Amino acid sequence: VTRKSTAKHFLVWAVILLMLLLLSSQQHEYNVRNVSDGDVIVKKVPEESENDANGESCLRPRRNSNAAVKSPLKPPFINLGMPKMGSTSLHSYFDCGGYKSVHWKCGKRYCGECIEDAIQAGSSPLSTSKCTKNFGSYAQIDRGPEHLVQVNYLNEIVRGVPNATFILTFRNMTNWYKSMSNFNNLRQRFEAANITGLPRGVGRNVSEFSHFYCEYVKRVREEVAKYPGRHELIEIDIEDPTVGWQMEEAFGTSHTCWGKKNTAKHNDTVISVEELQRRD
Repeated sequence: VTRKSTAKHFLVWAVILLMLLLLSSQQHEYNVRNVSDGDVIVKKVPEESENDANGESCLRPRRNSNAAVKSPLKPPFINLGMPKMGSTSLHSYFDCGGYKSVHWKCGKRYCGECIEDAIQAGSSPLSTSKCTKNFGSYAQIDRGPEHLVQVNYLNEIVRGVPNATFILTFRNMTNWYKSMSNFNNLRQRFEAANITGLPRGVGRNVSEFSHFYCEYVKRVREEVAKYPGRHELIEIDIEDPTVGWQMEEAFGTSHTCWGKKNTAKHNDTVISVEELQRRD
């Protein structure tokens, strides 16, 4: 009787444990809640679910990227990341380190505008006189979702700037989505812009943005890998508490120069639609 009772209790607890594990898994994958963006729903999904061709996560920086660097990297430093992914912090960091850093505006013109004009003219992306020459850091090169030159001209930029150090920023996808949702109409602009990898009408939840950024990360890694010895690709998680030290290890500038910027709800890191219309 004792053995039967023990077996029965074991079976009951095994069933309970299995049910708890299943419930925990479902809650992790399908945790749905509202954010401050009208009726937009945030769907939290596992961020390690998609990998690149080498089996590495496309939503997490490759930790060995910085460790592989033997000496401080040299400019130009070009950020290939997205709006609301630490561009202002990068700009502040390199400026603090004594580099001539630009943040979406190169002189009186937009950096992205200069890069696009040069590429369309068949020249090097940074060849436009008095616009993109001799800067040490390009902390943001796009003009918002409507003009993501790093997405639209990725091949031309990587191929056309020899010896550049490219930076690819990461952050928690839910936090990125919320940041865009809370910044004026930035998320809606992404949804309406018809971006490569993010067709018009797509971009209403974290899952769709995660897939878009995952595919973009794969493109960046593959593109840079085509030119071994010509470039370095530094990948950083801007929300990692050790990111300042990682930057110091890679670039030689003190970790004390790193600090989050533009955390307020409204700032000037993304160009307004009105200003874009005036420029177009």
